[in-house]
Amino acid sequence: MGSKALIIVGLVAMATGLVLLARSPGAPLWLIAILMVLAGLAGPFVSPPTTAILLNSVPAHRGGIASGVFNTSRQVGGALAVAVFGLFLTSAAFPTGQAAGLFTAAGVSVLTAGAALSLRPRMHAEKA
Repeated sequence: MGSKALIIVGLVAMATGLVLLARSPGAPLWLIAILMVLAGLAGPFVSPPTTAILLNSVPAHRGGIASGVFNTSRQVGGALAVAVFGLFLTSAAFPTGQAAGLFTAAGVSVLTAGAALSLRPRMHAEKA
């Protein structure tokens, strides 16, 4: 299927699950569970191929640095997301804040999927 396709499929699945969750307040628990699985598919679909593209784009001796920067960026992004979604939840009634956070996350996923369309996986030629 290819790394690029896996990344896009994962991000679209996440966006779909998040939008459906945002539009389903008061849904039964079984439906929320199904939608959470759909939203959660992004992790295993997106992270490994993104890591592979990154590590294949740098010389082998720079792999540790690239991996460290990637994982640090991921952690900073996660912390920032928690802060922003916490702001949404506390600045309005809970259902409104929850929907705003979910729609925002879905929008970021769609924008990221759009950016992934320009990915050009390549193998870095190691200089001897």
